[in-house]
Amino acid sequence: MATHKALILHSCDKPLTLSTIPRPTAQSGDAIVRILAADIVPYMYQVLNGTRPYPLSLPMTPGNTAIGRIFEVGPDAVHLTPGQLVFCDITIRGRDDPTVSILYGIHGGTEKNPGAKKLMDGVWRNATYAEYTRFPLENLYALNEDLLLSGKFGYTINDLCLMPVCMVPFGGLSEVDVKPGEIVIVGPATGRYGGAAVAVALAMGAIVVAVGRNLEALEKLEIIHRASGRLRTVRLTGGDAGVNTELLHAAAGSDADVYIDFSPPASQGSSLLASGIGALRRFGRCVIMGGVAGNIELPYLEIMFKSLRIQGRFMYDRGHVQGLIRMVESGLLALGGKGGVYHTEEYGLEDVDEALQAAGRLMGWGVHVVLKP
Repeated sequence: MATHKALILHSCDKPLTLSTIPRPTAQSGDAIVRILAADIVPYMYQVLNGTRPYPLSLPMTPGNTAIGRIFEVGPDAVHLTPGQLVFCDITIRGRDDPTVSILYGIHGGTEKNPGAKKLMDGVWRNATYAEYTRFPLENLYALNEDLLLSGKFGYTINDLCLMPVCMVPFGGLSEVDVKPGEIVIVGPATGRYGGAAVAVALAMGAIVVAVGRNLEALEKLEIIHRASGRLRTVRLTGGDAGVNTELLHAAAGSDADVYIDFSPPASQGSSLLASGIGALRRFGRCVIMGGVAGNIELPYLEIMFKSLRIQGRFMYDRGHVQGLIRMVESGLLALGGKGGVYHTEEYGLEDVDEALQAAGRLMGWGVHVVLKP
């Protein structure tokens, strides 16, 4: 029987182990992918050690979104063929109930969501921190290799691993139907997904107001996107929601159309969400995509009188993946150095502990860590 190497998590209080195990074989509805590079999210080490108590089915091979090459397809595949370069989406949904989903290799179900738990407990237990893994056919998207790697753009596999970072804010911005010329406030814009949201919103034709406390990070965004002529930055120095709203108004030049929020867990109690909502026009839209664990406070009367739309968005849909790939392959959205990513680190499976620590340190936009089996 053919084998391959995979990282296995047996317990959250023990490190990952690199093991040689049987290589999976394709069945109806899926394909086996040779993983070329997997993105590592900054908080992955917290998930694996239990600090972020995400539901996991142990033992398992963890993972994040990846770029791979089709190795073998099931008998019902009609488009994908061995050798194709593919984007591997980890948002796995129940085929008989698409409202049930897991993040392959990072987040399973809970007691309140037994369907999702069943997905991770079963065939979708072992994800992308391995040489080979299984994916549903519908989670694999063929990429134009000639164009992206050796043709017009000359990207690397590492560059393509930035697509999942951009995919998350693209899902949110698409959810509230951002149009060219609209004013989009991104807050905070100095983190990984906030920085990606700035790049994506600009690529969608928006005027962007990037908000944050880190002056150095804001200045880097200005340098990266100077050529667009459509980026303004606002450094917040205090917690007064009214003052911050005025700063946002001044930067935007008028009321904004959209506010997209990426508040991290540590920002519990921050006034940023209220400030962003306060800067919206009548019938404006707010989309929430951050990681605040507790309750949030919203300006009730302002939302009502201004007829605002408050929208939560978890990840993205299939149409969003296809749309972002078109943006990349058309040149509207640049990746790698062309998109402002100035530092990338890559690690092999045997160095996963170093990779996880590096990803935890390099959390802002412009830096990137990938795992290459």
